Amino acid sequence: MIHFRYHLISLAAVFIALGVGILLGGTAGHNWFSWGEKEVLANMSAKYDRALKSNQELKQQMNRLHVEVERNKEEVVHLMALRYAHELKGSKVFIWQEKEGSLERITRLLQSVGVEVAALQEESFPPDGLLLIYADKHPEWLIGRGNNNRVLLVKQEPDSVAKQWALLENVQKLLAETRGVREKG
Repeated sequence: MIHFRYHLISLAAVFIALGVGILLGGTAGHNWFSWGEKEVLANMSAKYDRALKSNQELKQQMNRLHVEVERNKEEVVHLMALRYAHELKGSKVFIWQEKEGSLERITRLLQSVGVEVAALQEESFPPDGLLLIYADKHPEWLIGRGNNNRVLLVKQEPDSVAKQWALLENVQKLLAETRGVREKG
């Protein structure tokens, strides 16, 4: 049987060890933990500063590229105007629209090369000029009227420079064919 003295001595040893551990942990360990915490915070702060600087540089680069793209678009519009202004200036294009949406981009594009743009009321075919239809298919009122060689169907508004160039090419081609038919007749 174990004496009460051994229990008392082991219990006192546990409390002494606990006290020494608290004393050492509170003084010596605190500096080590605080130093590690400061190092982690300094690393995180440095990474944040680098990311912030990189973000600002990317914004500046995006702004420069945006300005350059806008300048290039202006140059392309100028080139289109030079290319088609001679052939299209003074021509008349009537626009009939079935789809919802704005035809601002098409109108501005045609006007930039000197084309006169006019809205067309339903079922009135233009006596002269080209008919540009903004719809998914030819309207019922147009079928069987003839003069389909003066009709250009546009299903989607040209949202890129290449599509705008293609639209002007088609308008120029149809107007040239119309002039050729008039000259022969």
